[in-house]
Amino acid sequence: IEGVDFCVGEILKELRERQLAGNTVIVFTSDNGHFAAEHGFFGKWLMHEESLRVPMIVCDPRVPAGQRGQVSPALALNIDVAPTVLELAGQAAPATMQGRSLLPLVRDPAAPGREEFFYEHLFRNADGPPDRIEPSEGVRTRDWKYIVWIDQPGPAREELYDLRHDPCEMKNLATDTAAQ
Repeated sequence: IEGVDFCVGEILKELRERQLAGNTVIVFTSDNGHFAAEHGFFGKWLMHEESLRVPMIVCDPRVPAGQRGQVSPALALNIDVAPTVLELAGQAAPATMQGRSLLPLVRDPAAPGREEFFYEHLFRNADGPPDRIEPSEGVRTRDWKYIVWIDQPGPAREELYDLRHDPCEMKNLATDTAAQ
């Protein structure tokens, strides 16, 4: 984190020195997260929050000072970066491009955004166990997450989490009849 902070600081310093800071939008994001034994996993590629979530920061100097630093609860995806950059450049995203511009959320963090998204990781590692990455797919909404482990039989095949009450995904509700 310290290294990233230093590098971003150097970029901002250079933009100020070149008098470009007032009309340069900075979009900061990264690769997906990496498990460090959470949920018994190591690595990435899976749908739990530790692996799924990434930082997404948009710094637009044209946003009034009183509106800067706001946080939006909207779901943003990496496929939204290209349409956002295209809109910033005054260009329309091609109709065939997935994703949507995040600029409405930059201007108003309470603006309506994506309500859900579909996730899939279908790659079957040829090396097999113990290095196998289990194929999975699922749906994530603001409040809920549903995961299906495609090759798994029985009750371990599904996971369901109420993210409002269980943001760390510790209580799998998939077999709970009250959650059906």
